[in-house]
Amino acid sequence: MKKALLMLKTVLRRIWAHASAVVAVALIIAAFVAGRHIGTPPPDTGHAEVTVSPAGQPGGDAEVQYYTCSMHPSVRLTDPDAKCPICGMDLIPVGEHSVDTGTLTLSHEAAVASRVETAEVARYFPEAAVRLYGKVTYDETSVARLTAYFPGRIDRLFVNYVGVSVNKGDHLAEVYSPELLAAFEELRQAAEAVRNASEMSGLVRDATRDTLEAAREKLRLFGLRQEQIRAVEDGSFNSDHFTIFAPIGGVVTHLGVREGDYVNTGAAIATVADLSRLWIDMEAYESQLPLLRWGQQVTFTVEAHPGEVFRGRISFIEPIVDEETRTAAVRVAVENPNGRLKPGMFASAVVHAKVGQTGALPVEDIAGEWVCPMHPTQTRATSQPCPVCGMDMVPASTLLGEAPDHEAAPPPLVIPKSAVLFTGVRSVVYVAHIGEDETVYEAREVILGPRAGDLYVVRRGLEVGERVVVNGAFRIDSAMQIAAKPSMMSPRNGGEATDHAGMEGMTQTSGSSASPAGGVFTKQLTPVYDAYLDAQGALAGDDLEAFNTAVRTLDRALGDVREAGLVGDAVKAWRRALGLLRTADAPASIDEARSRFETMSEGVIILLREFGPPEGETLNLAHCPMAFDFKGADWVQRGDQIRNPYFGSEMLTCGSIKRSFQKNPGDSSDGGTRP
Repeated sequence: MKKALLMLKTVLRRIWAHASAVVAVALIIAAFVAGRHIGTPPPDTGHAEVTVSPAGQPGGDAEVQYYTCSMHPSVRLTDPDAKCPICGMDLIPVGEHSVDTGTLTLSHEAAVASRVETAEVARYFPEAAVRLYGKVTYDETSVARLTAYFPGRIDRLFVNYVGVSVNKGDHLAEVYSPELLAAFEELRQAAEAVRNASEMSGLVRDATRDTLEAAREKLRLFGLRQEQIRAVEDGSFNSDHFTIFAPIGGVVTHLGVREGDYVNTGAAIATVADLSRLWIDMEAYESQLPLLRWGQQVTFTVEAHPGEVFRGRISFIEPIVDEETRTAAVRVAVENPNGRLKPGMFASAVVHAKVGQTGALPVEDIAGEWVCPMHPTQTRATSQPCPVCGMDMVPASTLLGEAPDHEAAPPPLVIPKSAVLFTGVRSVVYVAHIGEDETVYEAREVILGPRAGDLYVVRRGLEVGERVVVNGAFRIDSAMQIAAKPSMMSPRNGGEATDHAGMEGMTQTSGSSASPAGGVFTKQLTPVYDAYLDAQGALAGDDLEAFNTAVRTLDRALGDVREAGLVGDAVKAWRRALGLLRTADAPASIDEARSRFETMSEGVIILLREFGPPEGETLNLAHCPMAFDFKGADWVQRGDQIRNPYFGSEMLTCGSIKRSFQKNPGDSSDGGTRP
């Protein structure tokens, strides 16, 4: 009996062990099925997606066209084992049916959830407010500098401090001048000779009259007025001192003499400025220039009179842009009859411009007036001569550039600035095609005109009545990129991506050996290499001036290089070389130039090792062991014949070629080198 119970217990234990295993397997299968059910997405959320089969191929029987990165869809490689050259992620396949036409479809509910908003493309003249800053200064056409027309001693100075107001004709100083007194005596004697010449021959009388006219002209050139000359001639003026009068009314802004000073001909005595008319000198950036025109009304404020608005007109726009500041001078003419504005005040100005297809429209309110071409602040309702220089006035339309005829120039297309996605060289908007249940968003490349506040003028790419996305465009574009569809970072034609966000040159046909920058960046370095080689040749010829010219050219060439397309080590190499090649100021001696050239050479060598030389050209790396007290220094040159920039004519051929950099046409790598 006991033995039978033990056998039954053993059988039951084995049955329970097998049953628990079966239950565990059943629970695992149930959990797997439940997980699949819970993880299945809803049938249609309105978002674009790319279906990928378990085998890693595009859904269906589509043939793989290329491999791309889900984070950087502009990368398109044919090697299935390649990694993304930007982030290093695994690439995903894209089939022929996965290539979209550049549209994204969203249901109305999905668009609302994504906070997508649109606006209609309209046609009208927008207004732009251009804000400029500057300083109140003198009207240079209303400034007179009084100088000595003859040598003399300042015995009395009536205007003896800066800032005193004077009227035209007020006395400024009394001068004692022996040379002037001698000229007075010459005039009196010439006048007396003419009076006594009645009994002389005609030839003598004519010569005497000529002498008298010459004496009068001499005093006129000394700055005497006609009434002063007549007083000297008739003897009513018998003083040994001469009074100098103010040529214009205004304020004395500079005094060059004090009482007792002896002045020579041409010495500055005083400067008088008429402050009833002033200028405001301001600087406008390149992007602001299309919105500025001669004759535009300008409103401005100054800190001395808070809350008060002053007005003036643009009288001059500098025709040249400063290469360092990238600005052009803009001058505003201001009337200041009560003297409330003072030179030196800081001004904050606003120009309100009506914008057309190419920029600000011509000013209408002065189109029918006349203006002096040399002094544009002088405008008249009639064609009278210019009161400043006497030139004939010309119609104001000659300075306006074109007739302000709005009918001849139809209003431009206008969209909000928030609708535009910038890629560096391309501008993209998303056009919404609204249906009954869903909206199709199409990426559209546009050509933009000037910006007018929160609006952009569109020159090409849109039509009146179309609707563009003004809020949520980045979200739509991100969905396009994730789905490997054409987007702002990946053009529809599958060509090179733009230079925005460092993407230039990333479209490749193989995934292993191509340079990250491709050939686009290397081509930008050609002017840099040329300027450096000009500097090397200048030092080899002991020419400091030519070296400084080459350095300035090098700085401009470096400023034109765009680092878009560089990634990883290439970015580090370029920025390190840029820091070595930049120069703060021109060296004052040839020794300083050679010391600086060593640093420049280090930067160029970094560029050659990372990016190679210009296509089809060979550059040689040379070394001089004796440079800088036998420390040694390298440089780069053309040709095999040594031209040492560190010694010049002293030891022109000292050194040897260490290696060569060369690149064959079509080669995107560093190129072949020889030791």
